[in-house]
Amino acid sequence: MSTQHEVTLSNGEVLKVDEETSLLQALREAGIYVKSSCGGVASCSDCLIKITEGADNINSPSFEETQLIGNVFHITKERLSCQTKVTGPVSVDISNHDPKADAKKTLEKNKKFIKPKSPVRKRSADEVKAIHQERHQARKEKEEKRNSWQKHWEREDERKYPGSGGSKRPKTFRTDFDEKKDDKKD
Repeated sequence: MSTQHEVTLSNGEVLKVDEETSLLQALREAGIYVKSSCGGVASCSDCLIKITEGADNINSPSFEETQLIGNVFHITKERLSCQTKVTGPVSVDISNHDPKADAKKTLEKNKKFIKPKSPVRKRSADEVKAIHQERHQARKEKEEKRNSWQKHWEREDERKYPGSGGSKRPKTFRTDFDEKKDDKKD
């Protein structure tokens, strides 16, 4: 069975924390707010806390923690609460974790991504019917234009003047003659 140690918070509260439990988990179980985006896997550095007393009574920084915040614990006394485990009495400063201030910051960040709602235009049944008819007519005209080249020689239109090109029916090839007879006539 693991032993419990006292953790004194900056607001005066005292918690009993197991040696195997991270400080972040213990604070959350006690209902104390500590911001954490990653859920305790040492990838966000949001759960940064300051050890004010008892720095010798916590575990050494993990590799992930060192990679994320560096090896400046001995100078700043700051640790990630998700990676910190208590082995004796400790005093911790969590004054930087204010739920109202964090909510306000998050709201300010999200404002630039939220689009203002545009008013919804509702059309009547007659307007919808008119729009459908216009679209149907436009489709029909487009189809007629696409097929207008077929049998263009059979149409009677205003382009019957010489040199207009394309208004005559194509001539068929003659296949009923003998090449030898036609060569002798020339």
